Amino acid sequence: MIASEIEKIKPIYQDTNALKDFWENRYTETYHDLLESRNEIGRHGVIAEYITKIIRKGTVLDIGCGTGILAELLDLDLFQYTGLDIAREAIALARGKQPGLKNRFHNIRFEEYQSEKPFDVIVANEILYYVDAGIFFKQCNRLLAPRGHLIVSVFDFKKGKTLLPVIKARLATPFEISVSNPEADLKWEVIAGEFKIDIR
Repeated sequence: MIASEIEKIKPIYQDTNALKDFWENRYTETYHDLLESRNEIGRHGVIAEYITKIIRKGTVLDIGCGTGILAELLDLDLFQYTGLDIAREAIALARGKQPGLKNRFHNIRFEEYQSEKPFDVIVANEILYYVDAGIFFKQCNRLLAPRGHLIVSVFDFKKGKTLLPVIKARLATPFEISVSNPEADLKWEVIAGEFKIDIR
């Protein structure tokens, strides 16, 4: 499924409206039920635990946030959360589920997002194979605070595996853990660590 999505995205990647429509359709057809299922619990839990134990408090930018699953797992007295997603329906549901965070969920591409203040952690949960890695890391460079952390999860398939060394090369102290769900035959790699910010 992921590989076929990547191929479909390539010709429309520069067209924000077409890309939004694509992800809106994919979200309403498939991803809403899939991401809310118990099969996803482990991956989100590992990311939340890393943030809680390593970051401890601060600001979190969640790229491809869906309905705000990660926000539900964090102590929002300790973390100021911001979620981005290109699917309008996902953002609408996130705002409905968590009205206190209504203004912290944004229907926008990560590449177009601007912030006056840097973040302590950026989460890219199963989205890196859908975006331009060069642009993605430039945005991380701009949006992360000094000594800020990047957390990336990738599904265990060919494209995901090729991204692992690329991600690790951008982290000062990479931490990696495999998360699996044998019942559903699913496996992810979660990689996290302090992001090496390019100072120019």
